[in-house]
This record gives sequence, structure tokens and C-alpha cells, in this order.
Amino acid sequence: MRSATLLLLCAGVMLAGCSTITPDIGDTSLKAPQRWLSERQLIDHVQCQLGQAIRIAAKEDEHNLSTTDPKYRATWLRGWGAKVSLAIAVDDKAGFTPGVTLNDPLENAVSVFAKNGNVTTGQSRSLGFGATLSSEATRTETIGFFYPFADMVDDKVVDYEACSKSQGHFLSSDLKIDDFVGKGMSVANTSGVLYRKPGESPYQTFTYEVKFIVTQGASITPAWKLLRVSADQSGTLFAGQKMRTDDLTITMGKVDKDPVTSATTPSSALDQQHLANLIGQSVANALQGRPQQ
Repeated sequence: MRSATLLLLCAGVMLAGCSTITPDIGDTSLKAPQRWLSERQLIDHVQCQLGQAIRIAAKEDEHNLSTTDPKYRATWLRGWGAKVSLAIAVDDKAGFTPGVTLNDPLENAVSVFAKNGNVTTGQSRSLGFGATLSSEATRTETIGFFYPFADMVDDKVVDYEACSKSQGHFLSSDLKIDDFVGKGMSVANTSGVLYRKPGESPYQTFTYEVKFIVTQGASITPAWKLLRVSADQSGTLFAGQKMRTDDLTITMGKVDKDPVTSATTPSSALDQQHLANLIGQSVANALQGRPQQ
């Protein structure tokens, strides 16, 4: 009993010393200004690839001027824009589960039989103790942007066509936004596929999402088995896990222009669809963490 008390006291000290801190986002080997710079480069990368996709679609529409019925032209693209949400989340988990069992060997029991000899059976009694500590810290950063496509097409400052296809892994890689927009334009430019009024878009909105989930984990389970005491014979003594989620959501739709200030703002349809997308993603992410019934 004294041994168990001592071991549980040691476990209590370890539990008291275990704390949860706010996780870092980005490369922890870099200092704050460099980490912020890398996130800014990620934002620039997303903006540049979106602008590149819109310019490619606009140029393709001009290239098909002589072969495409004006009714199916993509001139409506200038009256559209995109709401972009970039969410970066880090989830750190740690668990500490010590277990100790006290073993008390007893005398063997001997069963006496008249024939074929006696039977000896080993006996012992045991008492187990355990403790559990788990901690979880989550950090989420969400950034939203709005880009009118007319500004991207007419922009003479940013060279969207020079965007790098790949700067690294995950969201820094080729996001293939141009492939998504190109497919939408191809369907819209084909007669008889989608109903539309001349000069107007056959779409109300469309959404593009790219998500990367990266999970890292480690565990350690030392075990002891002595005559009277055994520890951590089953289960995991310590386990840690870090999960990072990068989620990019782009919702495209019509924009409105203020007749007085000429300011361009998202249309109500674009706002509502983008909000619905974000709510749906939040519900899906919450359900992922629930145990199955």
C-alpha cells in the first residue's frame, strides 16, 4: 500500500506539472516576424492564383470571340466577384494515463486426489490503481477577403500570369483554381447545356474548397513487472498528437455596385451562399470529433 501511495503521489506531481499552452501556427523554428511573413505570402499566393484563373478565363473568352455565339460569351464574368475565407487551425492533444498494480503472492493451493496424484494451483491477489489526465488546446485563425473580378482583369500592377504554380506543400502548392473556373466556363459556353438569358450568367453562385489535414503523433509506454508491483502493463502511459487543418473556401457570384459611390460589394446571393458554406463546414468539423453512435 505504501508503494502504491508513493507511485500515485509521483503521478500526481506529474499531473500537476502538465499544462496546456496556446499552440503555435506556422514554423515554430521561425521568430514572429518571419512567421507572419510566411502567412502573408500564403495569402498573396491564394490571391494570385485566383486572379490568374479569372484572367485565363477572360482571355479564353476573348480568344473564342469569333467562334462563340454572343449569347454564350462570358462577359458576365466582370460582374462577378469572389468571397474567400482562409482558415488555419491547430489542435494539440496530450494524455497521461499511469497505472499501478500491487501483487501479493499467496501460498500454492494443493488439491489432493486419491488417484493420479495431486494438483498444485498458484494463487495471488492484486489491487490496481490508475489516473488519467488529458488536455487539448485549439487555435484557429480565419481571414476573409472579397475580390471583384473586374479589378483582377483590369489590374495592371499585379502580374497574375506570373504566379508560381507551386511554392511548397498544402495550400502553398498549385490550388488548381484555374482548372475549376475553366470547367465552369466550358459548361457555360456550350449551347443548350444551361439555360440563361443573353449576356447573363447561367450560374447563381459556385463554390470551391481545398482542405489539408495533417496529423502527427507519438506515444511512450514503459512497463515494469516485479514480484509485488507491476506498472503500465496495458494501455499507453503518455501520448501526444498535433493536427493542423488548412481550409480554403472560395464562393463566386454576382456583385453589386453603388450608383453613388461606385463601391463594389458582394450581392446578397453571394453573401448568403458563402455564409451557408462556412456554417456547413463548421457543423461538419464539429461532427468529426463526435464518437459514432
